[in-house]
Amino acid sequence: MHFSTFVLPLLHLLPLVAGEAKTPGIYPLRPWTRTAPSGTKETVTPFIVEGITISPRPAVVTPTVAIPWISLKNNGAPATIKPKIKNGYTEKASPTYGTWFAEHTGLDTESSDTTASAEGGAAPKNANALKTVMNGRYYEGEFERLNPVIRCTPERYLEQGDIAPFCSPASNSELLSGHAYFVSWYSRYFNSTEVRINLLDYDTLSITSPSAIHDNSVEKNLKEFAFFTSEWVDNELGYYILEIDPKWIGKPFSKSVYIHIESTAEAADDLNVEHAPLVKFLKGPKAMRSSSQRYEEQTLEMAAAIPLCVLVFCVFLAAFHFCTRKSRKIGNIYIGGHRGGRSQRKRRHGRGYEKLEEGDTGDAEIKTVG
Repeated sequence: MHFSTFVLPLLHLLPLVAGEAKTPGIYPLRPWTRTAPSGTKETVTPFIVEGITISPRPAVVTPTVAIPWISLKNNGAPATIKPKIKNGYTEKASPTYGTWFAEHTGLDTESSDTTASAEGGAAPKNANALKTVMNGRYYEGEFERLNPVIRCTPERYLEQGDIAPFCSPASNSELLSGHAYFVSWYSRYFNSTEVRINLLDYDTLSITSPSAIHDNSVEKNLKEFAFFTSEWVDNELGYYILEIDPKWIGKPFSKSVYIHIESTAEAADDLNVEHAPLVKFLKGPKAMRSSSQRYEEQTLEMAAAIPLCVLVFCVFLAAFHFCTRKSRKIGNIYIGGHRGGRSQRKRRHGRGYEKLEEGDTGDAEIKTVG
């Protein structure tokens, strides 16, 4: 067996073994089993997103080794942050959330520091206003270890909270096709256990229903403008991984899109994009390269066809010359064959040509001229 036949397939497995993906997209890994606080066994399937592992088997925590965590850029692209511990101090430590995700335990002396969100959920202004209560689904700190992506809180709202409850992507962000991005939101903004993501075409919406874009009083079913609707996901997770499909963009180079989040508590006919971030989907290098490759292939086909046509033409001329070699003449001169030989002798002997026209033989004329 050839060496490359055996080794090359193994090289494609190296990104999964190393826990990193060399190409953009989402890749599942081998599942593992965790034990919940209730004692039940749960299967966890980790996966790689843009080279970053989500829901990995928890690593052993030591005083000298810090656990990496995932930050999100403004467009929702993930980036791994690796903390360093020096002299007992942790540089680039993972974020803490205080009680932004705590559950209310009843009477609270600082209840005035909380405000009700648009969906009826608690949106505390002060992270210390609520008490931390475990909900029984995870051990302390386990949620963050399983989901190392930075969580969205009101402190991280972009654009002065104009696109609340979103933290990413920000408006005017550019998202490349073929890549995956994190749509993140503050989960306690909604009084709902499940949410889903809707993508709406800005151009279609602005032409068909321009009043529904920035007018919150317009209650119109915008679902008809959604070209993509995700499945229902756990609101507590606080993010949805959106992989940009090149088919969504179509033939143009880019497409403006509203990202809308819908909760189960929201009426189906009460969707609006007033606070939805408006982003731009762009054709990524892969899609552009495919178009370039198609152009190059067409150019190569044309380049290969030209010499082929010339070759066929030359073969045709050669065949024509061969087939008509005994019957061609120019004026009184025959080209090819016996007569052609005689005419050549006439040309070779110059003045003797006139004698030959009078009926003398070629041999006699040759002697006379010579």
